[in-house]
Amino acid sequence: MDLCKAVEFVRSAGNEVEQARLKYLLTNEHPAQDAVNKLFSEQRSDGGWSPFWAQDYSSLDATCFWLAQAEQMGLTGSETAIMRAVDFLAGRQSLDGSWEEDKEIASFAPTWARPGDLSARLYLTANCGLWLALFGDTDRVALKAANYLQLHLNQGGHLPSYLHTHWLAGGLWYRLGWYKSAERVFEYLDTQMPDLDASHLSWLIMTVCAAGSPPDYPLVDKAASLLEQSQQDDGRWPSEDGPGQDVHSTLEALRALWLCGWITKLDSMI
Repeated sequence: MDLCKAVEFVRSAGNEVEQARLKYLLTNEHPAQDAVNKLFSEQRSDGGWSPFWAQDYSSLDATCFWLAQAEQMGLTGSETAIMRAVDFLAGRQSLDGSWEEDKEIASFAPTWARPGDLSARLYLTANCGLWLALFGDTDRVALKAANYLQLHLNQGGHLPSYLHTHWLAGGLWYRLGWYKSAERVFEYLDTQMPDLDASHLSWLIMTVCAAGSPPDYPLVDKAASLLEQSQQDDGRWPSEDGPGQDVHSTLEALRALWLCGWITKLDSMI
């Protein structure tokens, strides 16, 4: 693993928010206010964010994405913009504990966000529930989400949804102390590990570590080993979404490997 090349790749190609994420990773310092303002510049009046596929709509999925970027800049739930986002997500939860995008966008929403689809509903429920457990109300909203997800978990640790739904749900259960459910889904994920690309390996590691697992947790350690091996010669970790997202993917890989202890001396690269 060549950390110097990875850092230089981000420094040479990253935008203002990505540079702030790198600085936080290297220094553990709160980002400059200009970078924070830039991060939240497209937040809508209701506290949500628009996705690329619907510019005039506040999306659950997009809002979770921006909360993840805020967490990677070292921001906490005390930030006004984060509190607004948390309120937005909590207000969109269904009575049964699940989340689903509005029916009005069903005709053009991508498959992972399509209303009426169980796979999408489970993914959004795991994603929203996890971020509310990390930033918001764990006793009411996140617990309802955890219960809803558990209803769909089979004995083999499988949920009828996307693979990333599994680590998001497992992270939520682990965060809430539901270790048996988390362990079941993590055991299933262990069998699927060879099929994961760099972006997903990073996402898995960051989710499980953010949920409170020890850095040497077996699932995390195995993912980190695979992630380290996928670095490219120029220092980047490639994104499944194409070269335009390689800076983002590289930042997530660096953060994931730092969280699980595979990187320990980033401060020497300041």
